[in-house]
Amino acid sequence: MCHSLMSRSATDTTPGLPAAYALLVLDVLKRWHIAEETLLEPFGLTRQMLTAPTTRIPLDTVNGLYEQALALTGEPGLPFYIGMQMKLSSHGFIGFAAMTADTVAQALELAERFISLRLMGFALRLERDGDRAHLYLDTAVTQQPLRDAAVAALMVGLGQMAQVITGETLYGEADIDIPENPRFEEFRYILPAQIKFGQSCNRISFDAAYLDLPLVMADAASMQLAVEQCERELVAIGLHNRFVREVRELIYREDEGFRGVEAVAGDLHMSERTLKRQLALEGTTFTDILEDLRRQKAILLLDDPRQNQERIAEQLGYSDVANFNRAFKRWTGTTPGLYRRNPSGS
Repeated sequence: MCHSLMSRSATDTTPGLPAAYALLVLDVLKRWHIAEETLLEPFGLTRQMLTAPTTRIPLDTVNGLYEQALALTGEPGLPFYIGMQMKLSSHGFIGFAAMTADTVAQALELAERFISLRLMGFALRLERDGDRAHLYLDTAVTQQPLRDAAVAALMVGLGQMAQVITGETLYGEADIDIPENPRFEEFRYILPAQIKFGQSCNRISFDAAYLDLPLVMADAASMQLAVEQCERELVAIGLHNRFVREVRELIYREDEGFRGVEAVAGDLHMSERTLKRQLALEGTTFTDILEDLRRQKAILLLDDPRQNQERIAEQLGYSDVANFNRAFKRWTGTTPGLYRRNPSGS
């Protein structure tokens, strides 16, 4: 059965994956000398159709493509090969922004903020616990075998891409909520993380000192351009989706300021988990929306000379000016002080 290919603008919220990920699978299949037409023709696709940067493929079609790739290769370890061949360029402007960030921490913060623009139905969350850091991967995707393959490929890919952007091998431990892959033993010694399958979450744990590592391609100006493009796409999601617009309106109230996920979920008469799942299905997260609203409010307040930075940080819900400064630099590539002196960026 053929599935139609949907070519959309970069700001469309139609569920699906960018065609770049199908191209990645095609490149991996070269290892088995499989002709591209053999994989694509049953779905009415060609490589030329996949090269348009704004083309997205419906998840059901991607699932079918992956099932076909498994059948053609007979390789249960295919997700590992995909993850090891994953490049930051596969992730568009998000990958470019992360690649040109100052540090690993900033790159992960950008990935956390913008991942839903590229991988609808997926979310990243970075948490610090003393001298350890934990990067969680959540997903609302349910199609199998695509769901488990995507989780495995992304977990491996994150480790591979971290090695590229830092120039170092970063070691850690990975928990994955999928059954153990029968081919894993053959990959164990070439992966930088010790992997445990059948866990309750998808998480990479590593030394928190890695977060301060500088990136080999750090470039503040390039990062800012990429972040601005991601911001435009993020705003467009909010402007074109009724449920997301409703959540945006509930997050900020003039009399209360910024409100948390618990309060917003209560207003919508749903659980926090249901709210987060619904937003994931719409291609965004609560954190994405909150951060975008904070960014917009911060710029408005900084344009008012009567507002000092301590007061602005307080109105945005930050515990101190330092946290606000870090967030503003992540959003814009500059500090609040520099922005005030040069708001045009010239």
